[in-house]
Amino acid sequence: MQPIKIVVSRHSAFYSPLIAAIAGGFLAQEGLEASYGELQPGQRSRHLLASGEADVMQSAVGSSWGPMEKGEGDLPVHFAQINTRDGF
Repeated sequence: MQPIKIVVSRHSAFYSPLIAAIAGGFLAQEGLEASYGELQPGQRSRHLLASGEADVMQSAVGSSWGPMEKGEGDLPVHFAQINTRDGF
């Protein structure tokens, strides 16, 4: 099994598909041994990705807007939509 470290920005019912993929064994069926953790206060998702502490990060697209406005580079690429409904 290939380990994969998944970190989420917050634990939310809106991200249930990710939890279901892990708990339902779907990632294991693909040969991935998933670990799941939540972003801790003061941590930045892009730093966890850059350091290898996370392989995949669930976060809102808007989390990159502030750093983009400041001209910061090396930002994560958002590549998948988790849900299609606005829960707010």
